Amino acid sequence: MNRPRRPLPRGFTLIELMVAASMSMLVLAAAIGVGVHLQRRGLLEERIMETQNTGRAARDLIAFSVQRAGAGIGSLSLTGGQRPAGGPDVFYAVTVRTREEFSGDPSFIPPLDGNLLSDALEVWETDPSRMVLLTGCGSGGGGPAWADTRLCISELMRPPPAFLDNALIAVVRPGSNTSRGWACVGQVTSRVNEGVEWSPGIPGRPAPGEGNCHPNAAVAGGAWNVSETNPIYLLPLTSRGYRVNWPEGRPVLEVDVDGPSGPAAYGPVSQDIERLQVRLGVMDPGGPVNAPVRFFPDPGANRPSLDTCTQGTCAAHVTWTWDPGVPTPPDRGPGSAGDELMRHVRLVELSITARSQRVELTGEEAAGGVDDDGNPQDGFKRRHNVVRLAPRNFAFVGVGGE
Repeated sequence: MNRPRRPLPRGFTLIELMVAASMSMLVLAAAIGVGVHLQRRGLLEERIMETQNTGRAARDLIAFSVQRAGAGIGSLSLTGGQRPAGGPDVFYAVTVRTREEFSGDPSFIPPLDGNLLSDALEVWETDPSRMVLLTGCGSGGGGPAWADTRLCISELMRPPPAFLDNALIAVVRPGSNTSRGWACVGQVTSRVNEGVEWSPGIPGRPAPGEGNCHPNAAVAGGAWNVSETNPIYLLPLTSRGYRVNWPEGRPVLEVDVDGPSGPAAYGPVSQDIERLQVRLGVMDPGGPVNAPVRFFPDPGANRPSLDTCTQGTCAAHVTWTWDPGVPTPPDRGPGSAGDELMRHVRLVELSITARSQRVELTGEEAAGGVDDDGNPQDGFKRRHNVVRLAPRNFAFVGVGGE
């Protein structure tokens, strides 16, 4: 009996194998694409978080200095010497140089895009716990506290403390209700029994050529006479400087740990801080308590940066009565409109822009221009940190004569 023949098992044709392989490759390619996208998205989010943290860290670093600015000197003007073109070299506990290019400093490289040029910030403070009271250099402590090159200190503090050796100091006369305070910067050169020998002016700069910080001011009955109601004291002085540099075309936040008063140079502290902008808020001393603070610069209100003030651009913004007895003021220095506004700065606004390290140009970004937030469309992801700070020492010293 013949058994029926079973058909042989049928395999896949070549066409079927090719179709199946193609479909598998499409599914695999889609899976790989999704995986790569998720990986890149995760990396982008990580870098955005790093950018946010970088901006916050830079903000906190500078904010700590600003809040301590003016310890022992408040909003007084400090005279650190003489400008090369003449006139006093005057600065303040928070000194801003708008869009500073650091001409003459080969270590500074400006950004290729001039719109990204940053402000430079200097912060000055003293150590009030090391305050040293001065006395008159005459017999019985009468007369001015400055004789020749010597500052005479109170008998209660003799011999002079060792921390004054070669110290940079601020000699301070606080303001009163009828007079404007002042402060002179100088360096102690040696200690003597009656006080300290000193050289007025920041080391390396021309000495003051006039004003209260010139030796001619130390005369009997003058600004350097000391009394219980008109004290003069000296304090060790320190400073820091902040700027954004662009070495190798990449932004770096740099800090000068001893500011313009010491030998140290600027050094990097944080990568990818793209821009630092500083505005100063002025309060009208005679205005209502809830009056808005006026910020400088503010182009919309025709307010320039206070470091660029002239009588023509800033006198109209002094809306209160100036100190009595001040002579016709120059464009800069004590008695000027810029100085009057700086004496009433009570807020500091820091704007810090940090960017991610990742650059991936889309078609829209490659076209250039700016986005809705005013950022350049160049592929970088940016985060902005804005904080307003009240230097706690500004209303403490030197606000007399209002």
